[in-house]
Amino acid sequence: MINMTLMDDLDYQLVGHLRSDGRRSVSDLAAELGVSRATVRARMERLLENGEILGFTAVLRDDWRDLPIRAIALVEIAGRNTEPIIRKLSAMTELRAIHSTNGKWDLVLDIATRDLAAFDDVLNRIRLIDGIANTETNLLLTTRKGPAVSPGDFTAATTGAGPKARLSGG
Repeated sequence: MINMTLMDDLDYQLVGHLRSDGRRSVSDLAAELGVSRATVRARMERLLENGEILGFTAVLRDDWRDLPIRAIALVEIAGRNTEPIIRKLSAMTELRAIHSTNGKWDLVLDIATRDLAAFDDVLNRIRLIDGIANTETNLLLTTRKGPAVSPGDFTAATTGAGPKARLSGG
């Protein structure tokens, strides 16, 4: 389990950048974060050594399908803490998407985990974030309707290289 107290705001920003592009150079990260390359390198080494970062990998478009526990979490934020909370949530690999919304809930989180123990862990970590006032979580049981076409069919159809009839319903 990740110990949230070991990471500060700079760590969360660094992890957020690495999650969006794990191949970014130390120089690029340092420039983006406004710190030295030595600081970025030291932070990355510390995060690896203490187990906050478990490794680096390629993320494929359909990786979520390999994780059987899927859920939607609705999050209410107290005060004006939205951006710091989103930075902390962005560092959580179990969150596939973070959506802002209107109404009672401020954020909608798409969660995917390998098992119920990991799901319980991520819920606990979300609830421990300062500024989160309330959450409601719903497990996704069965997908009744998914995408109308596969990503490959969509790409082929929009580039003129494939079966356009699938997109037009014909």
